[in-house]
Amino acid sequence: MKIQKQASVLTAGTPDAEQLEKINRQAKSPLKAEEVYVFSVRLCDDQPDRDHERFSTEALKALAPMFVGKTGIVDHAWSSEKQVARIFEAGVEYGDGCTFLKAWAYILRGEKTQEIIREIEAGIKKEVSVGCAVERRVCSVCGQTWDGSCGHELGKTYDGKLCCVELEHATDAYEFSFVAVPAQPEAGVGKGRG
Repeated sequence: MKIQKQASVLTAGTPDAEQLEKINRQAKSPLKAEEVYVFSVRLCDDQPDRDHERFSTEALKALAPMFVGKTGIVDHAWSSEKQVARIFEAGVEYGDGCTFLKAWAYILRGEKTQEIIREIEAGIKKEVSVGCAVERRVCSVCGQTWDGSCGHELGKTYDGKLCCVELEHATDAYEFSFVAVPAQPEAGVGKGRG
């Protein structure tokens, strides 16, 4: 089943030598550091989102290598005209009381992309969403496959446990997209150079 979840851009700037090497694995011809703009992005995490869904830690770990090489687009518009970036590195990180998928992406600098780079730098383009596929959606309270028939209501707490849909067994990563309102509040581009 296809899933779209939101996140945020974290850090941005010029790539270091190690990043440039990874970028050039994606490029058809070698790029120089001054030709690309890099940024990190928190794609998704294991916290309940606005849709009362969350990724399992195992799903995040499975998605990390699947996102390497995937494109960054705008508004989930699957069109070559909406492509603006490409992921060259991704991994699972822990912090802020959660587990999250962090990726690094690059944009080719030029007249066509200067505006999106400016918008990232200004904090205007910072929320993102992911498109991916998972095999299972499970009730966090009882563990049954989620179809709404188990009797638990999303967003309610049962014996101290919040009911949400856990997204398990990731099978594919499609893209990440700049969006206006992410489902996952912490997803997206952040500040600082790291």
